[in-house]
Amino acid sequence: MEPSTRAVFDLGRVRDAVAPALASHGVTLVDLEWITERAGWTLRLTIERENADGADGGVTLEDCADVSRDVSSVLDVEDLIPNHYNLEVSSPGLDRRLRTAAEFARFLGRTAKVKLARPAPDGQRLLRGDLLEAPEGQVAVLVDGKRIAVPLADVVEARLVFELTAQPKKGQRQGKEPAKESAQKKQLTEAAPRSGSKRSERGSEKRK
Repeated sequence: MEPSTRAVFDLGRVRDAVAPALASHGVTLVDLEWITERAGWTLRLTIERENADGADGGVTLEDCADVSRDVSSVLDVEDLIPNHYNLEVSSPGLDRRLRTAAEFARFLGRTAKVKLARPAPDGQRLLRGDLLEAPEGQVAVLVDGKRIAVPLADVVEARLVFELTAQPKKGQRQGKEPAKESAQKKQLTEAAPRSGSKRSERGSEKRK
């Protein structure tokens, strides 16, 4: 059964508590989420390597595993979360979410999908196109050759779009349109339940 009430604790204190562990691995926190899933509460950390240029944040699966282990230890000691929960650590992924003005500015020229709370001036609620420079407090997208600017406050969700064109297979007839592969999945480390603990770690052995 899914939890019906939201746990009450200071997420900012969690952010501060894990900061030294992240710094020791040379990564920074992109996002920290406390969400309800079918398996229960989940604390999700999205990380990227410091000064990373790529959308995926330059983080490997091994990085996620190492950070997950150390963050788990810190949270056990600090005991800031009064609930049983799962800990997830992941990279932003090539289809990373964009939340802040700085993130939109960082990926100018990249293709993105921007979902809006209310229609843009041309009536669209979902904009797909290249990110353009925009005045402070706004987001601009080049959609079908037309520049559309909307308030950042109206953005419900925004993600980069990544499409990799597959190379033709050996023996494939020329002239046939190559298929497009889906966006690369986020590299993810999750925790499997540990008996007697408030946290669980999927993908690792159960500990007593």
